[in-house]
Amino acid sequence: MGCARLRFFTSDQHFFDCDIMDYCDRPYEDASAMNEGIISRFNDVARDASEVYMLGDIFGTSQPDSPLEACRGVLERLGARERPFHLIAGNHDNMTREEYLEAGFASVKHLDFIKIGDYDVMLTHDPCMIQPKNTLALCGHIHTLFRENWQPERNTLAINVCVEVRDYKPVSERDILDIVARSDYRR
Repeated sequence: MGCARLRFFTSDQHFFDCDIMDYCDRPYEDASAMNEGIISRFNDVARDASEVYMLGDIFGTSQPDSPLEACRGVLERLGARERPFHLIAGNHDNMTREEYLEAGFASVKHLDFIKIGDYDVMLTHDPCMIQPKNTLALCGHIHTLFRENWQPERNTLAINVCVEVRDYKPVSERDILDIVARSDYRR
């Protein structure tokens, strides 16, 4: 799998959100520095991504004055004109589906299923969504609660892709496969 073919996953950027900086003890002096830091780290890692999945909460409790224009601007800086970006909507994603599509997302869903390697993977914002037995899930929402959560009695593995636990960078599908290989999860 070449670098240009990798998909990347991330969540809970909370762009423009002053409140998240205190709530999650983010290492930025203000929301503008946080926006720039997250965009820069994203582009350092995922510049050649084939697709990007954002698992919710692009913005947070502190909304920009014009969310549609702000979302369009952020997506353009992340490279949404060069590759598809997919949104798995989170609890703070309050624009309409049509507005997110107009801003530059290729798709907007609340839950999705994709293949990563040989694994069927559930994409969700909130890991409290019912995760069926014998499933691998990528999630956000929980910020620093866990990095990975393995439930052996159900054979479920939830991998948190929130920026706080991933050094404010997206995670590639290769990274996901490495995490799965180090776990006891079996399909």
